[in-house]
Amino acid sequence: MEDYQKYKAYRGNVIYSKNKDTLISKENSYILVREGIVKGIFKELPNGFPKENIIDWGNKLIIPGFCDMHVHAPQFLQRGMGMDRELLDWLKTYTYPNESRFKNPNHAREVYSLFVDELLRQGTLHVNIFPSIHYEASEILFEILEQRGLFAFTGKLNMDQNSPEYYVEDTEKSLVDTEKFIQKHQKDGNVKVSIVPRFTITCSEKLLAGLGSLSEKYGVPVHSHMCEAVNTIKVSQELFPDYKNEAEIFYQNNLLGQRPTIMAHCIFMDDEVLKLMKNPNCMAVHCPDATANINAGGIMPVKKLLEMGINLAIGSDIGSGANLSIARGIASTIQHSKIRNMFDSQWDAVTLPEAFYMATRSGGRYFKNVGAFEEGYCFNALVIDDSNMPGEGYTLVERLERFCYLGDDRNIAMRYILEKEILV
Repeated sequence: MEDYQKYKAYRGNVIYSKNKDTLISKENSYILVREGIVKGIFKELPNGFPKENIIDWGNKLIIPGFCDMHVHAPQFLQRGMGMDRELLDWLKTYTYPNESRFKNPNHAREVYSLFVDELLRQGTLHVNIFPSIHYEASEILFEILEQRGLFAFTGKLNMDQNSPEYYVEDTEKSLVDTEKFIQKHQKDGNVKVSIVPRFTITCSEKLLAGLGSLSEKYGVPVHSHMCEAVNTIKVSQELFPDYKNEAEIFYQNNLLGQRPTIMAHCIFMDDEVLKLMKNPNCMAVHCPDATANINAGGIMPVKKLLEMGINLAIGSDIGSGANLSIARGIASTIQHSKIRNMFDSQWDAVTLPEAFYMATRSGGRYFKNVGAFEEGYCFNALVIDDSNMPGEGYTLVERLERFCYLGDDRNIAMRYILEKEILV
């Protein structure tokens, strides 16, 4: 007979993604959890289940925690600044001066603590992070993520060219520090190390090749930007004339698809790039708010990429994005697809199930069993209280949609990571 003293049952209205087209919704049901892992969802509990182990959330929604698959931790302080600038100008005017301040460990600890607090407040329990070039600051970020319990990827940023003198690395030192960081943090745990070349413009071929070798040597995933804006693609082609496109630059240097690879933006991808991105190891991250704020010259063709079977996720891309809410990112993803549809009617708009899937289950594919409530998945969950939104007779899916468009962090009644309550 099963010993249910070791279980907890979380009662509420459960919603999660089965796949990109299907949302599973179960009214007034129990998620049975043991030691942080989901054992199943049931309408009724087994006889003799201890009442003290039932956590009853009543009419509230229980959904998976969100995944923010592209965000710049050092840019937390520059949200909403310079939004009228072109990307490369914005980087030089705001981003590089801001990120250079993370040479100061005290500044890094203060800002990164605020950043992680805000991630949790907004319901982001799984995150893929760009740091700064500074080794000690990157250590601090890793430490804070571990302390707060998030599931995360991060590393030490790499950039050795086309950057201000005050914010650029020596190529060899960048590689040495990166290997040191990998060796220290390549261990079991929910926070994992990644290799983070900023983008092709700021990385020499020697640096990219060296990072690719480290990725292969240690089996470390890669996180960067690709095919982001018309002007960045033009500059990249001038810097790397022997390559057909940015994807080939990464691929030929062992940084695209050989191991798990997360590429932000991916707005302008021709057939050759799409072929490389169809690799199951690759994921493209849509950052709708950032694309709207720092004009890239286009909008990711999300519907097309979903239909092609390319792995997609959503990112806040703070600080060109102005809000860490992935719920807002779900709504923005749908809205952007409608705008794109006006100019490219071949592809329909993105649906709520598709966008929610990107923000949870699909985004979570590089973590260990997160983003859904199937057996064996981590109980990393949000409890949504939408009682401040008047109306009766709505389905659970309609209530979820309304939260994504109307709600904010005040509607998140509880956050769980491996069933541990996370207080903010």
